[in-house]
Amino acid sequence: MSANLRAIRELVKQLAESAREKCIERRTPPSSDDARLYEDLVLYTLYSQINEMMELAIQDARVGKPMRGIAVMFESVRNGLRHYLQAGKLLGVEPPDAAHLFACFFQIRRAFDEIFNSIIGSSISAAKLRAAIWQSIFTHDMRRYRRSLFDRTADFTTLIVGPSGTGKELVAGAIAAARYIPFDAKTKSFTQDFATSFYPLNLSALSPTLVESELFGHRRGAFTGAVDDRAGWLQTCPALGTVFLDEIGELDPAIQVKLLRVLQTRQFQRLGDTKTIHFHGKIIAATNRDLATDMTSGAFRRDFYYRLCGDIITTPTLYEQLRDSKHELPRLVRFVAARLVPTEDVEPLVDETIVNIDRRLGPDYAWPGNFRELEQCVRNVLVRGDYHPTATAVPEKPSRDALTCDIADGILTADQLLTRYCVHVYGITGTYEATALRLGIDRRTVAARVKASQSHVITSR
Repeated sequence: MSANLRAIRELVKQLAESAREKCIERRTPPSSDDARLYEDLVLYTLYSQINEMMELAIQDARVGKPMRGIAVMFESVRNGLRHYLQAGKLLGVEPPDAAHLFACFFQIRRAFDEIFNSIIGSSISAAKLRAAIWQSIFTHDMRRYRRSLFDRTADFTTLIVGPSGTGKELVAGAIAAARYIPFDAKTKSFTQDFATSFYPLNLSALSPTLVESELFGHRRGAFTGAVDDRAGWLQTCPALGTVFLDEIGELDPAIQVKLLRVLQTRQFQRLGDTKTIHFHGKIIAATNRDLATDMTSGAFRRDFYYRLCGDIITTPTLYEQLRDSKHELPRLVRFVAARLVPTEDVEPLVDETIVNIDRRLGPDYAWPGNFRELEQCVRNVLVRGDYHPTATAVPEKPSRDALTCDIADGILTADQLLTRYCVHVYGITGTYEATALRLGIDRRTVAARVKASQSHVITSR
């Protein structure tokens, strides 16, 4: 813990003790505003007392070890509530339940760890993404969440949108691992292991029949190859678990109808079966497609979309993160390098990669493959000492000076201007969807213009 945080912790504890003495001296309960402020002081004090122990316990769980100090931490919270609130007498209200409060504390600590381990970087766009994940977990009102929403977040489906390679599955995994898990005061244990509660399924990698089987399960003989009964993810996933449906935009419309029923009624049947099964977990979906365009074309059902979009998170492109902060690239390269080589080789690999990027790609490179491309760039530099993006990864960006001059000279037709500007913006954003959104035109128009420009470049060569 940093020196500043320790100083804040001690200051808040002193304020809480001082407020407690004043509450004892009073003969009547404080006003509702004062009571709320005092409760906030108490909760922060109790949380900070076990913060470091919670972090160690979470590290244990991630490597499959029993979590240390759970009973000790719970007793610290329970004794603290007795000390500061005296069974509610000091506030004139019912005090928080110790087991529920400890479960909330542990969830907050897990959320911090999951979010900051999954979403790295100091750019504005990365900070906004972390804030969006936090609100997806706790909503914008923490008091209301602790009071009444902590056990209802499974009812809220989360949709994560963004280009490929921007970490949508990381976002989903962070939300899943940071869900509320009740604490049993009698057994001194949590009712579920947060580290084994994530059930991901890539819909684009499977045929419609296999998607149905993976999701809903099947009875023996339901289709060719179904030689045994099988439970799907929706049945396997526990109430505190999360099913992640990646590439939801690729889902067959017929299966969209079945999944819509699950979201509406929390019920489904296995393939070849009539028995109704209840789904109690949470669903998170993700896509890199332009669902608005797909709804217009009929490829994606509107009613299904509006069941998904109650909570939307947008992942930023790598280009956006680098545009926000000039110092972000070395930090991200260092993160990748640390997972590839021993500690003593990290900084040399970072330096070698940065030099290669400056020489080969330049500061305005669009990174169409986003963070996934950056990972491959570092691997290429590590193995071959160089990185060359594929020729089809992104069209050549026209010189900004040349485009400006052509516009100033008035030598472009309206059709040529639209094509070149589409190519120019696509070179910045790296995706058809983001370009279409920025220009206010259809994604298919952008794709046609960019592909036509690529064909012209290849032919002219």
